[in-house]
Amino acid sequence: MNRLVAVLLALGWPAAAQEQRPSYYPEKPKDDKAVYLSKDGFPVHADGVGDDSVAIQQAIDKVRGAGTQGQRPGAGIVFVPEGRYRLSQTVYVWRGIRLIGYGKRKPVFVLARNTPGYQSGTGKYMLWFAHQPGEPGQPVIDGNEGTLYSGLSNIDIEIQDGNPAAIAVRAHFAQHSALAHVDFRIGSALGAVEEIGHEIEDCRFFGGEFAVRTAVTAAGWQSLVLDSEFVGQRSVAIETREAGMTVIRSRFRNVPYGIRIPVVRVSHLTGESTDKLYVKDSRFEDIPGAALWIARYHDPKTQVNVEDVECARVPVFLEFNRFLGGLSRIPENLLKIPGEAGVYAIRTLSHGLHVDVSNTREPARKRETVVERVGLSSMTPIPKRDFPDLPPQASWVNVAELGAKGDGTTDDTAVFRKAIAEHQAIYVPQGAYRISETLTLGRDTALIGLQPAQTRLILPPATPGFTDASQPKPVILAPKGTAPIVSGIGILLENANQGAVGVKWMAGTGSSMDDVTINTSRTKTGAEQLYGLWIAEGGAGTFKGIWTPSESATAGLVVTDTATPGTMYQMSVEHHRKVEIVLRNVANWTFYTIQTEEVGGDEATASMEMEGCKHLRFVNYFMYHNSGTNAPFQYGIRTGNSSDIVFRGVHNFSGGPFPFDNTLLNTDSGALVAYPEVAELRVR
Repeated sequence: MNRLVAVLLALGWPAAAQEQRPSYYPEKPKDDKAVYLSKDGFPVHADGVGDDSVAIQQAIDKVRGAGTQGQRPGAGIVFVPEGRYRLSQTVYVWRGIRLIGYGKRKPVFVLARNTPGYQSGTGKYMLWFAHQPGEPGQPVIDGNEGTLYSGLSNIDIEIQDGNPAAIAVRAHFAQHSALAHVDFRIGSALGAVEEIGHEIEDCRFFGGEFAVRTAVTAAGWQSLVLDSEFVGQRSVAIETREAGMTVIRSRFRNVPYGIRIPVVRVSHLTGESTDKLYVKDSRFEDIPGAALWIARYHDPKTQVNVEDVECARVPVFLEFNRFLGGLSRIPENLLKIPGEAGVYAIRTLSHGLHVDVSNTREPARKRETVVERVGLSSMTPIPKRDFPDLPPQASWVNVAELGAKGDGTTDDTAVFRKAIAEHQAIYVPQGAYRISETLTLGRDTALIGLQPAQTRLILPPATPGFTDASQPKPVILAPKGTAPIVSGIGILLENANQGAVGVKWMAGTGSSMDDVTINTSRTKTGAEQLYGLWIAEGGAGTFKGIWTPSESATAGLVVTDTATPGTMYQMSVEHHRKVEIVLRNVANWTFYTIQTEEVGGDEATASMEMEGCKHLRFVNYFMYHNSGTNAPFQYGIRTGNSSDIVFRGVHNFSGGPFPFDNTLLNTDSGALVAYPEVAELRVR
């Protein structure tokens, strides 16, 4: 099969699939604080022939060296215009820097045939998302838990023949970092992405020994692969260990193995041979080995959950490694889950510890593999994305051109309010925009930024109207009956605004929030603000890539009084004073890859408290008890008066001595779930 795939790729198969897709940003975004990779500023060729490595590095280094008032020095955007950019050496993308392509055709970074240095060895990258340069004479500092806001968007990558050791991208970064709208044409090279962090979205991978190979992420949180496609890898599409790998609405075609949790063999990738793997609404086609291959059957950290996955010509869906000790006693039908002849669906599969909390103090528990498989006459289309596209870029109105200063000093409230009243799509370039009153979004307002670390709405200290904790007041309000979009924006709540809420969201189905940071000024004097994101009064929509690191707020995510279905992806809720997440009277929501961490020193902060809820689903829920905590806490999750609550994958852990004593406390029955690793946890 490997040879056949290689031959077909050499002949141009599948040519139609590999054609370049339309540019996500067809027009040049105007941003006075950004760096543009233009010929008048850098020695760039953009013709696919001249070497552009130095020019690209110069543009990135210019962003790192810049500091703007009210902003975070060293973070920002390099805009890359349409063209073909030949690289001859590794380009380092420092923390907080995003490379964003624009033009009628997407720009392409090219590694030409037989580029010296890419024929052998490890770590031969085209792009390396690093933290910062090392000291003189020392290597660069790799991405870590502080490597935030980095990214690559709307730029394709092409590796030509004769570069067998080449890997397109090293992406060992943390929150608010992503690879999006990228096509990787890897051909005969080694791989596309090594060490992913936060998110891969709307990417396509053609060729390579592997498409994605990763171990534990920089921050220890989950990795999300969303709406992507994998074609023609010679060994495996995704190889993952300890990455909380969550794959949704993705397609795998013509590969020996779809997703593999391998036996540890590669010394420069750390991590165990386990993972919390979840796959949903995806398709596997023409896979002769197995759709999923899992190294360790018995390990409590091995969790495998699958929902609504369809396969065609995939004779084995899941196979466990049979060569580790102790497996000789396991029946063959448990080590290998076969498919059906032709086309079939895995409606549900769950392997690992299953815990059932009902009305007794002692939860029922059992380690097992549960699978529901059905035959199909043909495959159905992958479900459409559940979040809207941004409005056409031609319709964007630049708020700076409307008069907003973004200088950290001028009050820009009136300009934003007027823009919202008169325009649908409002582009917010990088800047620190002071806001003194609530910004109420319109019926279809789209508030669009491209770098939330540098595009921030700032509530000044002790702003009138925001200081009374008994009268919560948001900086952004999404009213009932609306379907707005907020994307790529940061919200900073300065101290002494005890009634402040970052965003109050009452908008309905079709609304969306993506790539948004909500935080507070750091203080040790007690709670100074209320909540980061508050979804209330029937609020709904799709929320993705939200980060609320707020040491001065009582809670990061609060959802109250809504039964309208909503979905949340990849939210990081950290460092709050009372509790990270509060759910009260909530129904019909799904939460994918939510992560919590309390602040060091606040040992009595729970991960989540839930009351009066029903029909909720949580997928790969990670709760981290801060390594700086000096005392245990009884529970991570507390539920009361709630039913039909399902967790598919729970990870209770700490870098210090004390993870939460119990994963879950049910106050109705008094049941405690002590197990830190659970594949399926149900509260009846």
